[in-house]
This record gives sequence, C-alpha cells and structure tokens, in this order.
Amino acid sequence: MKKGRLYNKEEIQTISKSVLGKSVNDILKEEHIIINNKEKNKGGLGQLVEKYLFGIENNNNSEPDFMPAGIELKLTPYKKIRKGQLSAKERLTLNIIDFKEEYKNEFKTSHFWFKNNKIQLLWYLWEKGKDKKDLIITNEKLLELENSDDLKQIAEDWNYIIQKIKEGKAHEISEADTMYLGACTKGTNSLSLREQPFNYIPAMQRAFCFRSSYMTQLVRKYIGDYSNVEKVLKNKTDTFNEFVNNVIIKYKNKTQKELLKEFNINTNAKNINSILISRMFNIKGKLVLTEEFQKANIIPKTIRIEENGKIIESISFPYFKYTDIINEEWQTCKLKEELETTKYMFFVFKKEHNEYVFKGIKLWNMPEIDIETYVMDMWKKTYNTIKSGNIIKSIDINGIRKTNFVGSSENRVCHVRPHGRNANDVCKLPVADKLTGVTEYTKHCFWLNNKYLQEVLSEFM
Repeated sequence: MKKGRLYNKEEIQTISKSVLGKSVNDILKEEHIIINNKEKNKGGLGQLVEKYLFGIENNNNSEPDFMPAGIELKLTPYKKIRKGQLSAKERLTLNIIDFKEEYKNEFKTSHFWFKNNKIQLLWYLWEKGKDKKDLIITNEKLLELENSDDLKQIAEDWNYIIQKIKEGKAHEISEADTMYLGACTKGTNSLSLREQPFNYIPAMQRAFCFRSSYMTQLVRKYIGDYSNVEKVLKNKTDTFNEFVNNVIIKYKNKTQKELLKEFNINTNAKNINSILISRMFNIKGKLVLTEEFQKANIIPKTIRIEENGKIIESISFPYFKYTDIINEEWQTCKLKEELETTKYMFFVFKKEHNEYVFKGIKLWNMPEIDIETYVMDMWKKTYNTIKSGNIIKSIDINGIRKTNFVGSSENRVCHVRPHGRNANDVCKLPVADKLTGVTEYTKHCFWLNNKYLQEVLSEFM
C-alpha cells in the first residue's frame, strides 16, 4: 500500500532506483493501471509518475512533494546531441516567485529553500517522435543543495533576484541575470502578470529555475562523461564574481606585450587575446568549455576599443535558416531565447599609444526592455521580409544587391547582414524572392551593433 507523501528519504530513493530502465507505460502495466484518454493528454509525465509510482495526487501544494522528508520530486528530460554528447532538453522549473512575500526572508528561511533544498531527480531520455509515455527513465539523483559545491553561487543568485524585487525592478528581471539559479517566465503569454510590492508596474509572472545550461552540466556530470571538464574555481570558498574581480585586479592596465611576457607566450596568432584570457583564468583549453562558463551559459568575447573610443566590430550570431525563421513565433523564437538565457563576458582591450591595454571585464546580459522593443522589432521585420518574399530591394549596375533587411542605422541595438563565406554560400528560401525569382539567398545572421556595444561598455571609453 503506497503511503504517498509520507515516504521517507530511503524509501524515495529505493523506489526511484526501481524504475530505472522503465517508461511510464511500463510503470502503468506493472501496476495494472489503465488510464483514460483525458488523463493521457492532461499534464506531463511528472504528474503521472507522482500519482502512479508514489501515490501522490495532483495538487498545488506549496510544500515539497514528500513531507516530512522535505523532498521535492522532479522528472526532467535530457537528449543526445552531436557526437553522442548529452544535453538537458530544458530548464528545471521550480516554484513560482511570490514577489510580495519572498523578499521578506533570508535565503535559508525562504520558500525557495523550503521547497527545493532537497530534490529527487528522475532523468528520462527524450527521443524525437516517440510517445512521451514510452520515454525511458534512465538515471536518478538526490540533489541536496546543502552539500552542493554550487550552494554559494545559488545563494548569490537568489539574493540578486530578491534585491531586484526590493528595488522595485521585478519587471526588469531576466533569466540571464544570474548564474545557475534563474527566474524564468511562467505563464501562457506576455499577459501573465503579477503585482510587485515596490513599484506600480506589473511584472511578468516568474518561477525560480535551474537554468538549462546548469542542468546540462548536471546531466553530463551524473550521466555522461565529465572527466575532461576544466574548472575555473579551484577554491570552493570563492564565488564566480569574486574570482573575476581578482583577475581584474591582477591584470588591469597591463599591455598585451606585458601579458605575453608574463605568461611566456610567443605567438602572432590572430586569436592572441583569446589565448591571453584563458591564461588569466589559469585555463589550458577554451574558457567557454569550462564548467562554470557552461553551467551559466557565459560566452566570452574580446572587445577592442580604438584610441578614438570607437568599437569597430559588431558581434555576430550564427547564421539563421530562412525556412526556420518563418516557422517561429517571437515569444518562442531562438533569438529571444538565446538573449534571455545568455550572459556575455566582455574582455576589454583599449588602444593607448598604439598598443592594446587590458582594461577590465564586464559580465553582461541584454536588458529585457531592449529585447522586447528593439530586438523584437528587428526580428518581426526580418520574419515579414522573408515570408513576403521581399528580400531584394534593388540591384545596381555593378550587380550589388540591396536588401529590405534591417540595417545598423535603422535599429539602435541590432541588425541583419550577410554571414556566408561569399555570395554563393546560400540557404533555401521558403518563398521565392519577388524581384529576382531566386529560391536561395546568401546566408545572413543577426548582429549586435558596434555603437550599441559602445553604450554597453561606456565606462571603458
């Protein structure tokens, strides 16, 4: 006879281990349970596992799933990507943030901590085209935050989110604000709003979550191969921000030549600055592949500021497929998701007396207001240009084509321009171009404007 929520820690882990290698349909067959079509299509796999494996009825209880054990149950998917590597399929959504209550507590007396400090994870392998009830539960892990190496960073993330609420900026929160613990949007659409305590502006409903990038590293650590992953933080007492600040203090205002000499590097490689920043972080390989950068989805970028205070280069994204763009919607498109979940670490080198000098580091993510205005406007115009077949605006006597894509002078934040090897490096068009009739066109991508980067990095000018 199942005891539902009254299972203790040992019983929860024993049952969790007993279902490894099984699907939800396997569990139902073993229990001789037949569910009706309404229940088949309602809710997710997690609710079926709670009900038919542990005997927990669907509820909106604010307590952890198992009391008094204080353990929350979460079923979460992962997938195989290139070369058999593993990746989380999505973030792990935790509890809804009550803006009016959560800020009243400290981290370890918060509702977040009460609800999520011990999580029984059940991982299942997602496979495209397979019925979700036939997906196999492959691994389990009792995640106890008190014993986690990431506890200090998770607490710092929680405090950052709470501080924004206290400042009346709940409407400005972005998932990319933090490292491991995020605040993701939670609702059916942009009208899912909540009141906040220190501002009259409604804020998007949000939930605490472990970010997708963080979940990917847990998948690789507990399921895949984690043997060759370098760590930035050798000292567990440091947070990531503390480590970065120490790097800035140690190397700020040193010239490129001085850094090359200090690290005993003799090269004229074009990626010299990338080599230098890896050495600053005491990393042998690529900085972007380290545990902390992967967990927090941080992309390092070297930025060069010229003596006149100008940044010459814009930042490009990978090229997009025209056929993909017209099958997306703004709220769920790849560009919006990337900007909402990615942090950029800018390593700034400024030219002084004809030599580049390291000026510091800025960890930055795009403000939500810029994403929902400038970027949205650019993306929608791109979508309409492709869908209507109005890509080529004109062709001059030299055969140079001018397009209807948004240029850097038309948008404060971003623009669209070619990103192929040459004019013959093309992608298929979903609609033939009206002016020329071509069904393929040169690869393009989204770019962040160099002048926008100058605004972002104004303190270094």
